[in-house]
Amino acid sequence: MGRDYHFHCEHDGCSVTVGVHLGGARALELLVDGKEVAAMDVHGHHAQLRSLTTVLPTQPPRRIDVQVALPGPVRGEPASVLVDNGTEFPMLEREVPRRARLTEASWYS
Repeated sequence: MGRDYHFHCEHDGCSVTVGVHLGGARALELLVDGKEVAAMDVHGHHAQLRSLTTVLPTQPPRRIDVQVALPGPVRGEPASVLVDNGTEFPMLEREVPRRARLTEASWYS
């Protein structure tokens, strides 16, 4: 069973969110204004830095990179930074709602 993380920031009038899934399989997804614009499956469970690139729908359009630092297999938490024209903007972690588990009472309804 894995764990999900979300990192978010508002940049140049756009909502930028990165979803990180750690577990048996690692996956990254990049959303701009709620729409998926890039995704990546990550192989290996060692600490590594991955980058997702997209173009923001601004006037004029702006290219950004989002760098995700993935932890090793034993310890650590992922982190994310938005990079725009060489300037780094930290992306803050947002709480991911946990899926509700069935309770005994719900079995009988």
